[in-house]
Amino acid sequence: MRVPGNISVQTENGKVVKIILGSNETEGPEEILREIEEYLSGQRKSFSFQVEIRGTPFQKRVWEEVRKIPYGETKTYSEIAKKLGTSPRAVGQALSKNPLPLYIPCHRVVSKKGLGGFSAGLEWKKYLIDLERARK
Repeated sequence: MRVPGNISVQTENGKVVKIILGSNETEGPEEILREIEEYLSGQRKSFSFQVEIRGTPFQKRVWEEVRKIPYGETKTYSEIAKKLGTSPRAVGQALSKNPLPLYIPCHRVVSKKGLGGFSAGLEWKKYLIDLERARK
């Protein structure tokens, strides 16, 4: 499997505030990029870098729930929505605003009928799901 593109990491005050999959070039603090590279090569299943999660209270509730999905597993938008007492569409909207893909593993949320969407594109989503299932 080949990583679908470059990754850019933005930090503020030593904390990661944004991860951009499919950026024009790879950039960010070396130690954070190394952890992401280890994850993308199947050598790492979680991250040790600090983050600052920015979003609305609802988005943060969705993202917190998504962080509970184990490595190599998926849940549907409907399953997340039912747990939070909201709609699958609202879950999808919150996930589309996720500033920290990989750390908040929104690629693990799929549609009942297929992959669903992904802000970095379906090639990234398929890659990440396949990677995790192969390394589980």
